[in-house]
Amino acid sequence: MTALLSVSGLHAGYGDSSVLQGLEFELHKGEVVCLLGANGAGKTTTMGVLSGLLEASSGRIRYDGMDLLAMPSHKRVEAGIALSPEGRKVFPNLTVAENLVLGSFNVSARADRPRTLDQVYALFPRLAERRAQCAGLMSGGEQQMLALGRALMAKPRLLLLDEPSLGLSPKMVQVVFEAIRAIASGELTIFLVEQNTHAALSVASRGYVMSAGRIVHAGATQDLRHSVEVRDAFIGGRAAREMRHA
Repeated sequence: MTALLSVSGLHAGYGDSSVLQGLEFELHKGEVVCLLGANGAGKTTTMGVLSGLLEASSGRIRYDGMDLLAMPSHKRVEAGIALSPEGRKVFPNLTVAENLVLGSFNVSARADRPRTLDQVYALFPRLAERRAQCAGLMSGGEQQMLALGRALMAKPRLLLLDEPSLGLSPKMVQVVFEAIRAIASGELTIFLVEQNTHAALSVASRGYVMSAGRIVHAGATQDLRHSVEVRDAFIGGRAAREMRHA
């Protein structure tokens, strides 16, 4: 099977600090893949490089036959890559509707904006109810819905989700992951970075485990869920308990 996205020998970091140490993985069309690992493993750095918010120092990323590292971030959006970032990062002084419209700035998404907006409102009725409200006045869960909806407004082929459950109540985590299940389809590839291993493994078909900037384990979600090595050596703590009860 030809990979939609292939990463090889990827190195990146911040200033003199090297985070990614020869990262390698691939994603195929229509699958949901999770990236697991402890804080500081390099997960968000990976998302930054894929989206173009952070430059790689070396390595290669091929996306649909194209050299992704040669493309600026806005060209990556046009090519079908959208990011829902860690911490949501909505525009607090703009309304829900204005935030969503900003997600559809690329040409192909603009042409289909009204229909996509209806789809987002159908997926998240609460956003429809509060479309005129300033995003900064919304709860964390509502802002996460907005961040995900904004990414969907770009009509992506590859959706990058960075810690969508971060800071949410268990009830809101359930709502967000139900939405992720709803949008997963044969046409959309989803790459999910998540600390909540139980939630991540409930929607992904396979996953990678990351430690110190490298992939240290990979497999189907069922294998990852019951892997003592992954659970105890790489996940640990609360996430390990979640996996035991999954």
